[in-house]
Amino acid sequence: MSEAAGTLYIFSEITDATNCVALQKQVHDIKTGQRDTIQAKTDSVKPKPTPEQIRHWQWLREKRIKIQGSRYIRPKKDVKLITTLKPDDIRLGLPIREKSTFNTDWITILIVLALILFATVRTTSSKYISDLFQSLVNYTTFFRMFNEKNYAISYGATQLDIIFYFTLSLLLFQVENEFGLKLAHTSFLSFLINFGIVLSYSILKKIAYYALGLVFEGVPETNEYLFNIDVFNRILGIVLFPIVALINYYPADNPLFMVYAGIFTVGVFYAFLLQRGISILLKKQFSIFYLFLYLCTLEFLPLLLIYKVVVI
Repeated sequence: MSEAAGTLYIFSEITDATNCVALQKQVHDIKTGQRDTIQAKTDSVKPKPTPEQIRHWQWLREKRIKIQGSRYIRPKKDVKLITTLKPDDIRLGLPIREKSTFNTDWITILIVLALILFATVRTTSSKYISDLFQSLVNYTTFFRMFNEKNYAISYGATQLDIIFYFTLSLLLFQVENEFGLKLAHTSFLSFLINFGIVLSYSILKKIAYYALGLVFEGVPETNEYLFNIDVFNRILGIVLFPIVALINYYPADNPLFMVYAGIFTVGVFYAFLLQRGISILLKKQFSIFYLFLYLCTLEFLPLLLIYKVVVI
């Protein structure tokens, strides 16, 4: 009984040891499988490439790109230059604006001189200037000025006549300069030519009026008509003075607006001059035939000739 019990005890110990070994083996297998699974997951997650690796891979790809068996473009050594052909003169197309080459410093001197003359008249004969403007709309004032003869009026009238010749000649020069017309190589010489044309036209026109007045026995009417011309010319010289100054010192590049304003002013004054002259001659019972002859011969015909010369 004792041997059987010992044998049974030994057998149970062996069974327990076997079971323990088997259990340990199972635990080891489980741990080993978990490590393999973790390692497989770790291996499946690839690390993000660095910028250096990306540049290296790009360089490797570029090394495989070849042109006619070479990584570099082979230079052409068989190029022949044709020296007889001239290349086209192709330049950058930019808008071209012609710049005036006229030296207009002398215009400032003329404007200052005209301003001094006007200031002198304004100081010594201010009433004459106010009567001059009033005579444009009031015939009584005009007739009174025509009958008055004194030194102050004649002195102021002479200065205003000079201002008129200066301003009108300067306006003609500026119009020619704006539209690309040159009477001479230098600007000052062009102005002198215009000044001579204006002065000669005025003098010859007065001589022609006097001659026709003597021929047709209408000297008093002719004198009054010529005085009317002088009044309008003096006022026109005063009005044109700021216009020609603005044209010369216009802040914009193109003073075309002020040039047209000056031309329009001269046209308006000339129309009022003819209207006043016709009314004066009609009041004096002047012959309509002689009036028509006066206007056509001494007013319209010279303008048509000037227009013809300018157009040609």
